[in-house]
Amino acid sequence: MDPVTVLLVLVGLVVASTCVGALTRRGTGRVRVGRGTAEHAHGDLAHAERAELTLLQFSSEFCAPCRATARVLGDLAAGDPARVRHVEVDIAERPELVREHRILQTPTTLLVDRDGAVRGRIGGAVRRDAIAAEVARLLESAPAPSVATTPIGASA
Repeated sequence: MDPVTVLLVLVGLVVASTCVGALTRRGTGRVRVGRGTAEHAHGDLAHAERAELTLLQFSSEFCAPCRATARVLGDLAAGDPARVRHVEVDIAERPELVREHRILQTPTTLLVDRDGAVRGRIGGAVRRDAIAAEVARLLESAPAPSVATTPIGASA
């Protein structure tokens, strides 16, 4: 092959890989809003403690962005512990959930409402400002909590 053709092929490969990388990076960490009807989170994870919003994070042990995401989500949950929970799931321990929710990368975070409906999905490390805005939006639109009742067998 002549040197000009080789150079053109190399330049083409560099341009193509740069475009693919830019498109991939553009979508990483952004909240994709769901309608809440197509996907429901596994009951034992999303309904524990009946939080208004559960930040369900799928992680792996050797994932550096997973640790950073856990810190951000933990801070958000700590800011409003009565309404927001953070649950981290190791993909090696719960492969059935990975298949069920079509997790293709770690971290992946699902925003799950009180009824178990997935209201949003974030692939990759979360962006603090984007996730905080989405959490605030979802909490604003959440129905008011039901009136507290006395547990069976307890005196009022």
